[in-house]
Formats: sequence, structure tokens, C-alpha cells
Amino acid sequence: MMKPPVLLLLLLCTFAHSQSYMGLFTDNYSGTHSLLHNPGNLADSRVKWEFNLVGLHMDIATDYTSLGLSDITTLLGDEGFDGLERFPTNQNNFLLDVDVLGPSVMLSLNEKSGIALLTRVRAISNFNNLNGALFESIYDGFPLDSYSFSQDNLDFTTHAWAEVGLSYGRVLLARPNHMLKGGATIKYLLGGGGVQGSSQTLNGNFDAAAGQVALNGDFSYALTIDEEGTADEYFQDLAPGLGADIGFVYEYRDRRSLEASNANNPRAFNQYRFKVGLSIVDIGSINYKDTENSAYAANLTTNAQDLENDFITALDVNTTAITTTGDTVFKLPTSLHLNLDYSFTPKVYLNLNINQGLVGQDTFFANSRLNLITLTPRYESRIFGAYLPISHSSLSKTAVGLGFRLGPLSVGSGSLITNLMGESSQLANVFVGLKIPVYHKRKI
Repeated sequence: MMKPPVLLLLLLCTFAHSQSYMGLFTDNYSGTHSLLHNPGNLADSRVKWEFNLVGLHMDIATDYTSLGLSDITTLLGDEGFDGLERFPTNQNNFLLDVDVLGPSVMLSLNEKSGIALLTRVRAISNFNNLNGALFESIYDGFPLDSYSFSQDNLDFTTHAWAEVGLSYGRVLLARPNHMLKGGATIKYLLGGGGVQGSSQTLNGNFDAAAGQVALNGDFSYALTIDEEGTADEYFQDLAPGLGADIGFVYEYRDRRSLEASNANNPRAFNQYRFKVGLSIVDIGSINYKDTENSAYAANLTTNAQDLENDFITALDVNTTAITTTGDTVFKLPTSLHLNLDYSFTPKVYLNLNINQGLVGQDTFFANSRLNLITLTPRYESRIFGAYLPISHSSLSKTAVGLGFRLGPLSVGSGSLITNLMGESSQLANVFVGLKIPVYHKRKI
């Protein structure tokens, strides 16, 4: 609702098309990608070793506009939001999530343990309870007719950071029909910066004849970086932090599911009939020092053009902010993953994954991700995998996607089929990855 975050939102919209490697991470041959959701997958993996070159995942979810394929094309083009049908309400929501998996390596040490080194760069932006009509006025310009608006319980957080993670996984229990695995990832974090804004109430009205806007209410804003600083100063001021993921995986094995690995190398085969994974990921935070926090008690009338040009400057000119400087802690988007996987045949599976955020949507200085439930039928072999993720959340609604793994290349989307169907889509998601995998050898 203020100019810098609005511009950042639009910039992210330009690049974001897509939740994290949806479908792909359920694959037993996905290697490093599976560790992002549960480090327990590192133990007794089908992967002997793997070098990930690059992986990219992006998503956007919103109830402000439709995200059909033609809508996405328009949004990425010169028209932007101008060419789209929009559905402004008093409480519109946006979620944008960009995740780059950089050079990473995974290694099976022995029959019971494995290690991995992961590098990632991530950015997440949440806009909650954004007044769509006011957003349109600032983005498009105020309309020809006068109107009143009410902006209540606004909260937006954008945060970018990098991670270097060291993972270890181990078999904790091995019985003929049961296996329990556990794993953890310890992360060194480098905070690239964050912005936090909020308002309990910001009421107002636009007078078209006078070209003026009257505002009354509160608005708070914090930015961790110096907007006037140089690139060298920016990289010198990256904030360190610590994070962690922890996870467990249980496998139930019966006679039929064990048949394929008889008299062969068991590490080269999936041996379970049913698998349950439970993990908590993105535990941790980053402390930014000397963050400037500005709180405004707005009771003013200003030119509409000034609000369009720069919301914060318009507030600064017309009212006095209470500004404090101190440490600000941005929390990671901690979430719980429950994963259930059933093997119909050695190559055909059905997966149910539940992703529940553990950070409240209204928590300041913290991002939240989609609370997704995803059902994924899949086919997997050593060389080829195919996925049909069907997901649902309160914001993204129901989305159907399609993904593939062919040798070193993975590509797909958690929303492609819904995007092709048109106007009902509220999620756009895409992933692509390139790696060098080496799997455990079979004797025959």
C-alpha cells in the first residue's frame, strides 16, 4: 500500500509464476529436492551421490485477479495489471515465493547414513488484508469519481535471505518389516533485507473534484536496508543467522514390496508399501541491527497525485513520524510437513502431503506460506518420473499441475492444468532443475 513495497510486489509479480517443487519432492529419486521438505529422506536413499547444478521454484497466489495462462501472459507483458480483470475487496491477499536451489551435493556414506551440503537463495512476500480499491488507485491513478475506503488490519512482510545448510540423515531402526529414519539440517543464514508494514485502521475518502485524499488512522513501516546505500555497503551489511530443519520417516514393508530387492542390492530399490514422513522446516531467525521503525498517526489531507508517486513521502510531508532505531528479528516461515506415500507397484505411487504453517498470518516480521494439502499420483523409475499434483488452500483454492523428471532435468508446475483452464485459477506455480544424479547400482 506504500510505494516501495508496491513496487517490490509488482517486481516480484514480473518474475514469479509459481509451492516448492510440487510433485518432484515426493519422488524417491529426487535427491536434494526431497531434503528441502524432510532431511530424514537422506538416510537409505536411492541416490548414491548427486550434484545439483541449479533449481528454481516460483509461485504467486492471490484473490485479487485470476491467474489463467492468458492472464499470466498479460501480467508479464507491457500491460501488467491494466489488462486484467480484477476483484478488489477490503481484504485482498497476495503471496509470492521464490526459491533458488544453488550448487549442492548429496552423498550416501553407507547403508545407514548420508550427508549433504545445500545452498539456497529465497525471497517471500506476504500482503494480508490489502484494500484492493486503494491499491488500484495508487497503482492505476485515482478514479474520476469520489469514493471512501477502509483499510483494516493491513500486514505485509517481504524478506530475502540466503542459506548454506549441512544435512545428516541416519537409519534409526531397521527391522524386516519396519524402518525408521531421522535427519536434520543446520543452516547458516545471510539476511538480504526485509520490509514490514502494518496498519490497524486507515480510513479515508477521495474527493475527485479537488483531487485530494483525506486519511485518518495509523501506519507503521520498518526497512532493514539503507535505500541510499551503495552495492558494496549492502553486501557488507548482510545479517547472519541460524536455522534448522528436522524430520523423521517411517516405512512399512510387506512381502510383496520386498520382492523386487530379493537377491539384489536393497539400496537400489524402494522397499516400502507405505511411508510416513513428519518434519518441521525453516526453524530460525535473522537479527537485523539498526533497523529504523517509523510509526505514523495520520490525520491529513493531501493531493492524490502525491500518494500515487510515493505513499511514505506523502505521509512524511503531512505528518510527523515517531521513529525508533534498534534490532529487528525476522523469523523464517516455519512450517510442519506431514507426508503419506503408498506404493501400488514398484513404479506407481499415491502421495498425500499436508503443509501447515506454524507462524501466524498476522505475526509481524515473519512470512507465512500456503497451508496446502496436496494429493499427487506419480510414476517413478530411475530415469523418468511423472507427477499430477492436486492441491488446495484457502487462498490458492484448488489447483492441478503436471511435472516430469527425465534424467538430469526436472520441469513442472503445481498449477499448469488449472492455468490452462482459465479464470478459476488463483495459483501460478513453476519449477525447473538441472542436476547430475548417480543411483545405487542393481546387480541385475
